[in-house]
Amino acid sequence: MELLELLKTLTSPENKFVKEWKRRNKPVLGYACSYTPEEIIYAGGILPVRVLGSLEPSKLADVYLPVNVCSFAKSCFNRALKGEYSLLDGYVASNSCDNQNKIYDFWRHRTAIHKTYFINTPHSATENALRFFCEELGRFKEWLIKSFETEISEQNLKNAIKVFNENRRLLKQFYELRKPNPPLVSGSEALETVLSSMTIPKDEHNKLLKALLDEIEGREDPPKEGVRLLVSGSVMCDSELLRLIESIGGCVVADDLCTGSRYFWDLVRENGEPLMAVAERYLRKVPCPFMASSEERFMHVREMAKLFDVEGVIIFCLKFCDVHSFDAPLLAEELKREGLPVLCLEWEHSLSGVAQLRTRIGAFIEMLEE
Repeated sequence: MELLELLKTLTSPENKFVKEWKRRNKPVLGYACSYTPEEIIYAGGILPVRVLGSLEPSKLADVYLPVNVCSFAKSCFNRALKGEYSLLDGYVASNSCDNQNKIYDFWRHRTAIHKTYFINTPHSATENALRFFCEELGRFKEWLIKSFETEISEQNLKNAIKVFNENRRLLKQFYELRKPNPPLVSGSEALETVLSSMTIPKDEHNKLLKALLDEIEGREDPPKEGVRLLVSGSVMCDSELLRLIESIGGCVVADDLCTGSRYFWDLVRENGEPLMAVAERYLRKVPCPFMASSEERFMHVREMAKLFDVEGVIIFCLKFCDVHSFDAPLLAEELKREGLPVLCLEWEHSLSGVAQLRTRIGAFIEMLEE
C-alpha cells in the first residue's frame, strides 16, 4: 500500500516533514531514549526526533569507542559523525542506558551539536522518585525555554499531551489489525509505522494514521499466514530482522520493544497539573529493564501474548546490553511457565551474523509448526 510505503521512508532523519519544519526556521531536537518527555519539547514549538542507528559498519565511531560497546549506541554516534543528523539543533540523552549515557559526552564534544541536555531519569517509580522526576522535568523545560528562546505555557503542554495521546490511541488501533489470522499488517510494517511516528510531527503522523486505518481494511495484499510470534528486546530501528522472520514462515503479530509497543502503550493523564501527568506517564509506563521492577513488563508481555494469540516468543538481546542480558532469562522463564516456547538470540546491530540467525530462527519456526 502507498501509505505504508510512505511511512517506511519517513524513518530517515532527513524526511520531507523534518525538512519542511526546518524551512520554517523551527528547531529540531534529537533524543536517544523513549523515556524522553516529547510532549514538553513539542509544547515549545520544537520537533523531537528519535535518533536511530543503521545496520552499516560504524567505522568513524570505532575510532573513539572500544569493541565491547553496544552496537546500536555506537551506530547512532557514527551517523552523527557522518553528518546524517546535521539537521538537529540539539541532543537529549536520558539516564537509562549505560552505553548511551557514556557516549553522550562524545556527542557533546565530537559532533557539531552544541545544545545538549542529560535528563536524570530515576530507576524506580516510587512517590519520592516521581516528585524528583517532576522537578527534573521542570529543569528540562527551563533549559528548553532558555536554549531555544521559546515559551512553554501550561496550555501548550496540555495541547501537546492531547496530540500525543491521540497518536498513541491510533497506533493501538493499528496494532489491533494484527489480531486476525492472517493479520492485516505484518510485523515489519508495524515497526516501520511506529518508527515513523518518532521522526515527524505528531499531528502530521495522526493524519497519515487516520487515512491508513480508513484504507487498510480493504487491502488486496495482506501478509501471509505463519507461525504467530511475539518479538521482545531493547531497541530495533530497522525492519530487516522482522522481514527475515517473515520470509521463513514466521508471522510477527506482537512485540515488546522500546521502539514498538513500549513506546506508545500508555497514555498521559489529561486532567490535573500537566507536568506531573507527564512525569507519571514516563516513570510508570511499561518499564524497560533498567527500572527496578520487571514484573509490570513481564505482565505486559504475557497479556500481549494472549491478546494476539501468540504461539512462540523470540527474545533478541543486543550484545553488550547488560540490562536486557540479565533480564532475558527471567522473562524466558516467565513465558515458559505460561506454556510458550522461547528462543533467546544475541545479535549485533549490523548485518553480520544474519545467516546464523536465519538458521536458528528457521529451526525454531519449524519446531513450532510440527
